[in-house]
Amino acid sequence: MPLIVSGVKVYDVKEVADMLKSTEATIRAYFREGKLKGRKINGKWHITEENLKRFINEDY
Repeated sequence: MPLIVSGVKVYDVKEVADMLKSTEATIRAYFREGKLKGRKINGKWHITEENLKRFINEDY
């Protein structure tokens, strides 16, 4: 279940991996390489719903 931060849905690595049918390691690599635009919260990568949709529609 995504976090809601200031009314914005924010997904963690596991949620993104499940949605994209990928591995958590691949999703973390996408963050490190800049393919996914997110930020770390408490040391773990997260991405907004908007940025995830942008990635899916343009790059995936």
